[in-house]
Amino acid sequence: MTRATSRLAALAACGAALLILPLTQPILAATDAGPSDTVRNALGKATGITAAGSSHDAELDALRGVARQLVDTRSMGRRALGAAFATATEAQQQEFLRLFDEFIVRSYLQKLLLFRNPKFRFGQEAKRGDVVIVSTEVVAGDDAYHVDYEMHRQGEQWLASDIIVEGVSMSSNYSSQFASLLRDRSFDELLDLMRRKVDTARTKDGQ
Repeated sequence: MTRATSRLAALAACGAALLILPLTQPILAATDAGPSDTVRNALGKATGITAAGSSHDAELDALRGVARQLVDTRSMGRRALGAAFATATEAQQQEFLRLFDEFIVRSYLQKLLLFRNPKFRFGQEAKRGDVVIVSTEVVAGDDAYHVDYEMHRQGEQWLASDIIVEGVSMSSNYSSQFASLLRDRSFDELLDLMRRKVDTARTKDGQ
């Protein structure tokens, strides 16, 4: 039995309310979609894209669009950088947010949206202050990955301000990295490092 399978068995034994939900229902308008519906719709779109048999580049472009409709990368970037964000110039802030957006979108795609024929389980929503936690599991073959989406309302939309994969917060993970780098590097050096990493990722993807 794999670790992921054992984890699913433990969740079932504890009575976790996780249901496999269909992802073929019509996409709801932004004004009608609550937190869980927003996540469900995005994952449904992603599943349709990966099943369509498009070219690699077209598939990645479409999946990036889905990720950006779901994840508030600007809010996540400010959160990840913490107090250091306020010390940067306006130009540095905007450059950081642009690069961070690409980091998050690429990381999210690699971790969650490139599975073939995945199934998704949804749990009960949990309200924590001003945010709502949408609990999901991605089931791919014999493996399952627990993913929580921390959703906040922005105007008439719900967006993810953090994504927690197997208990690891993406924003907290980046926050630790940025804090470590800024201990002995300037903000411009951080930006330069981010640019080089993005350029390397683009070259690897052929984009």
